[in-house]
This record gives sequence, structure tokens and C-alpha cells, in this order.
Amino acid sequence: MCYQPGKDINYFLNRLDQVMAAPFANYWNETSLKAIILGIFVYVIGMVMYVTSRKNYMPGQEFGTAVFADPKKVAKQFADKDEHNNLILSQNVRLSMNTRKTRRNLNVLVIGGSGAGKTLFMVKPNLLQLSRASQIITDPKGEILRCCGGMLKAHGYRIRVLNLVEMEQSNGYNPFRYIRSETDIVKLVTNLINNTTPKNAQPSDPFWEKAESLYLQAIFLYVWQECEMEKRNFRMVLQLLNEAEVHADGSPSDLDRRFRRLERKKGSNHPALIQYNKVVRGAGDTVRSIIISANARLGLLQNPQILRILDHDEMEIEEIGIGVDGDRNRKTALFCVTPDSDKSYAFLIGMLYSQIFQELYYQADFHYNGKLPINVNFMLDEFANVPLPDDYCSLLSTMRSRNISCTIFIQNLAQIKALFEKTWETIPGNCDSLVYLGGNEQSTHKYISESLGKGTIDKKSSGETKGRQGSSSRNYDVLGRELLTPDETRKLDNSECILLIRGCDPIIDKKYNTFAHSRFSETEDGGAAPYIHDRMAAQKQAVQILSEESLDYYKKKKEQGEDVQIVELSFDEIFSYEPIPKKIFSEEELKENQKKRTVEEVRPPKKTEKPVQTEEEKLSELLESHVYNEEQLGEIMLAIGAGISYDKILQMADTKNSAEKMKEIRKKFTKETASD
Repeated sequence: MCYQPGKDINYFLNRLDQVMAAPFANYWNETSLKAIILGIFVYVIGMVMYVTSRKNYMPGQEFGTAVFADPKKVAKQFADKDEHNNLILSQNVRLSMNTRKTRRNLNVLVIGGSGAGKTLFMVKPNLLQLSRASQIITDPKGEILRCCGGMLKAHGYRIRVLNLVEMEQSNGYNPFRYIRSETDIVKLVTNLINNTTPKNAQPSDPFWEKAESLYLQAIFLYVWQECEMEKRNFRMVLQLLNEAEVHADGSPSDLDRRFRRLERKKGSNHPALIQYNKVVRGAGDTVRSIIISANARLGLLQNPQILRILDHDEMEIEEIGIGVDGDRNRKTALFCVTPDSDKSYAFLIGMLYSQIFQELYYQADFHYNGKLPINVNFMLDEFANVPLPDDYCSLLSTMRSRNISCTIFIQNLAQIKALFEKTWETIPGNCDSLVYLGGNEQSTHKYISESLGKGTIDKKSSGETKGRQGSSSRNYDVLGRELLTPDETRKLDNSECILLIRGCDPIIDKKYNTFAHSRFSETEDGGAAPYIHDRMAAQKQAVQILSEESLDYYKKKKEQGEDVQIVELSFDEIFSYEPIPKKIFSEEELKENQKKRTVEEVRPPKKTEKPVQTEEEKLSELLESHVYNEEQLGEIMLAIGAGISYDKILQMADTKNSAEKMKEIRKKFTKETASD
């Protein structure tokens, strides 16, 4: 079928019908080859034109795609249905505590100058949430504790306070309580030296610092391994330091004689002795300088109030991430109250934070399959003034998997650049959320502006030429522009904030209205009474009734060799006991006894004092003047409750008797009392 002269359209239509009726017949003729070649040529030309004319057009995106997101749409994506299981970031934006849902970590970097509202718009609202997390709060001046402490306690939180402003209201914190190995001693000494060395001090010969470290390690190891439990504290450390002397005639000091006795008793391979010998075998003047340096470093501890805090431990930081008594439910709020005008004792906060991280990681890795049952959130207000572990950047990048998070508060980026000169970008890099509340520091404005990105906008330009042959023109184009330039960032409205959440467009939203929170009335700002911390309330009862989870927790502690006594009683045994005599165990006397045990020194009764007259008074005096562990005290209380006579209890309460021995005696006396 091809063109032939003299044939009209009807011929071609008829011919087409014939071909369609028999499409596979042989229609080859002299023009078929030419038609095939022409078709191939046209196809090749068309493909070449298509390929060479392809362009990567991105209309409206030529210079960038940055736009501000709708806060409510972002909240819908990330918020939890349970309003109180969210982090509050702004008036409309919430971030669920369920990281599996959001696929974002809970680390938040909050940047805001002085007066921008870091405490009012971020700290307090998130405490009011009562989310499923224990809170560790850096609290300059104690404002947050006074405002929110009562509300947290009323809702079941256990309150613990390290108060360096009003030290008489502080709970006890004994770093030796959390030492498990010699490695922990090295960490504690290193942390102590780092946090008591001025940051801007001129570098000196590293020999002196290393020698001082060895000397302190020897002292700390001796206290930890050789002293009784109640003497494992910094008071004993200072006592040993005071025993150290270098005599001109080479005669041994009291400390030298102490370590010689240790060598005779335990051998020359004792860890404390090894470190001690490395130091004292040097020249006399060198050893004297090391001793003076160590005493000068710990001189701040020669303060009765500080020693009272360090004598015993009430923080129980191992329970912060696993629940009070290991119940996996009750949360803790730990406030670190620091003076904003004096950093003399800031190193204590540094030691506490280092041991908290150490203990939380230990609990997660060795007891809870790598993840704590309760989320632990650090609210690090005035981050630049908090002494932190040297490896904090590394901790920040690994804590998410352990169910730990940080909310970091800084006034500007210059602060973290000064703290972490070479690794400061790790901080915002490991925080999936950034909240900018406003400020007046240039490098921060530039950083926020660059983080917001560039968008593409339409450009319209016009021109006019005047004259005899004048003309005018109008041109349309596109160009790129920052969402906010640095100067526009500086002029951010004081009621607004900027949010940057990983994987999302930036957000401008109103700061959260804290006054409208449903629990605001329970805080001091909302009209409630200010919280006054009672450190006496931190004392655990000698005898406790435990849940199944708590019982399992204490059984594990006992298996690990800790000082725990578990007494299992039937209901008949419990209800058969008589009431405990009020005179000995009234609330007032218990508090008075506790005060006597926490003063700087417990003085024994003078020999000239008149002897007590009754067995009951003898028992009271015995309980006041002797230190019992919880197991022993529990046995004494059970004996009193069983109605055993005071003279028999005095026999049982001999401090030489172990808790197991007391238990045997108590059972014997209980049977005798029942038969009488």
C-alpha cells in the first residue's frame, strides 16, 4: 500500500480495509524499504532531540525550599494523645516522650539571653507536666525548688536536694557510697582535681598534678577498703591528710605508721599501699609539696556544714532511673541548688553529676538490658556554670539508648564554644530539638539564620528611560533569601520563639503560656505556699513494707553483698506484736536522735555522769549513743514490738552482735515471752 498517481482518498481507504482484513499477508513492494529507513531516521532524530533537550527544572525551588511550618500541623505529627506525656516546646508544639513514635531523641537545646524566659517558659511548664520521668534540675538560687517542689511532692515524687545555698536544708551526699571498684576511685579523684582546678589557670608541670592524684588515690583507697562503713567519707579523708607530715629527721608520721600497719596486715600488694609508696619514696621536699597541695585542694571541705552533707548519703541516685525502692514506678526530683555568685563548692555538683551518669549507665547496662525503666531528664539550667564530666559530649551521644535525656540551657552559643572549643557542634548535633527564645549575641543570630535556611521568592524589577524615544520595562525573576536574616533574628518578638526539630521545617510560635497550665495554681507562682525542704524526711524507716518489685530489688542488693536485711512475717506474727512504746520511738525523739547522729562529732557520755536508773532509759541511751546498721535496728524494733523486756533487749542490742545473731536472740526471747 503506497501512493500512486491518479489514486484518490477513497482508493486508499478501500485499500486500508483490505490490509486490515489480512494484516499478515505479504505486501512488500519497491517502496517498502524506503519507508522503513525513513521511519527509523525520524525515530532516531526524535530521540536525540528528547535526550538533548532534557533540563532539571525545579520551578519555585531554584535557590532553596525553606518555609516556616504550621505549628499545629507539627504538633499533630509529634504530640502524644496523653497531654501530660509530652515535652512542651512552645504554645502549640509538643514532643511525645515516646521516642519510638517520634523517632526523635528528647535532648533539647534552649538558647535565650538573660530575661528571655528560660525558666518560666521551659523549665516550669515541663515540671508541671509530671511526665513519666525523674528530673534532675540545676537550680541557681533555689527558685525552682521553692516554686515547684511542693507540687512535685504532692504528686508522689521523692524530693532530694543538694543545697549549697542553705546547707542546713541539704540532704546528705557521700560519694564513697557509689564506689564499686578501684576504677571508680580513679574517676572520683580525677573529677575532683579537674573541677577544683581553675579553668583559666596557667598550665604547670604535669608531674605535680599526677603525683597529687596518686596521693589522693592512696588515701581514698584506704578509706574505701579499710574503714568501717560509717567512716567511709570525706571526714575520714581529711583526718588521714592531717596525719601526714614530713619530719626533718626522717621519722615516720602517723600516716606512715598507719600504712606500715596495713602492710603488715594485708601485704605490700594492697592497692592503697602501692599508690602511697609511689609518692612517699620521693625526696622529702617533693613529698612535702605534694601533701601541701592536696591539703590546699581539699581545704574547702574543712567546713562543718559541708562535712555534715558529705558524712552520709541520702541521695540514693541508683534509684532515680529504676523507681524508689526499685519499684519501677515512683519518680525522683533531685534539685542541685547553687549560688549564682560563688563557685567555691561547684565541684561538689560536678562530682554528683559524674556519679549520677556513672550509676545510671551501670543500672541500665547491667540490670535492665540497656534501658532504664524510668526516663531520667537532666534540666541543666545555666549549663555553662555547671561542672560536667570531661566526656559529656560522648555521654550526650549515647544516653538516648539508656532512656536518659538532657535539656540544656545556654544564653548564647559563645558559652558552649568556650567550654568545648573543638567539639561544641556535638551539643546541637545531638539535640533533635532546638528552641531559640531570643538574645543579643551576634554569632547566635548568624547560626540561627543559617539553620533556618533559604527560600525562593519572586523578584519583580521595573525600569524607565526618559527622552524623545523613552521606554519602560518590567521584568520578573526569582532569587534566594534567608527566612530570617541575622538582624531579623535579633529583632524576634519577645513573645515568640523559633523551633528547629530534626527533619522538619522551622517553626515560629508563641512562647508557652505557663499561667494557663492546669497545675499552675499548685506552684508558688500560682498562689501555693513555697516549698521548704525537710531533709529529715529523707531518712528511710528501719523497717519497710515492700511491693513485689521492691522486694526483688532488695533481694538482688543483698545477693550483691550490700547491707540489707529482709524479714518475712506472717499476718499472725504482725498482729500479735504489741504497740511500740511511745517514749522511746516517738517522732520527736527519732528526729532528735537523727540530729545527734548528723552533728560534726558524736561525743560519748562522760565517765562522771550519773548512771541511769531504769532499763528503759538505758535502752534509750544505748540507741542514742551507738550507731546501728539498718538490719540491727530492724531487729531491735521487732523485739520491742514483740513485748520483750528491756533488760533482754539490752542483752540483744550489744553492738558486738551481728544482725543474724540479734535475730537468733530475738526469736529465743520471743518464744520465752509467749510461754510466760
